[in-house]
Amino acid sequence: MLQKTFGEKHPNCVYKDRTGAYGIGFNDDGKIPVAMTHLANGCEGYFLLGGGLDNNENHSDCIIRECLEEAGLRVTPKEFICKGERYSYIEQIETYFHGIGYFYCMEINDVIAEPTEPDHSLVWLSIREAKEKLFLPHQIWAVEQAYKLYLTDESIVPVRL
Repeated sequence: MLQKTFGEKHPNCVYKDRTGAYGIGFNDDGKIPVAMTHLANGCEGYFLLGGGLDNNENHSDCIIRECLEEAGLRVTPKEFICKGERYSYIEQIETYFHGIGYFYCMEINDVIAEPTEPDHSLVWLSIREAKEKLFLPHQIWAVEQAYKLYLTDESIVPVRL
């Protein structure tokens, strides 16, 4: 399994684990769908579609649900790409956080609704824009891994799943 850890785990700190599943897909122009929302400081934040697992939800069901909630997008999750972890301290909630992300390729079907999550908008980013704008480093790394697997050049139409 391809995996990478970001941030530093401090030995005397108790971390809150959060496991999530995320989808990475490409449209015909080689762009990926992401959710744009506003951070606590009011700035725009860009995130891959997906999120934390609810109850006993599996990864595919999580990606399908989150894509609909965050972007109104109907998707079909496909193969596993990589696992990325991130250790961080979140000042707003004064919590040490261990984000565990499972990243999957997804087929993008169509936009079927408006996002139901407040302050979320669907945005399409090129690989270059994603590397510049995505907020979380393990999500940037996962996009790079997906890009290596499914696109050979940013100007080339993506390989269809």
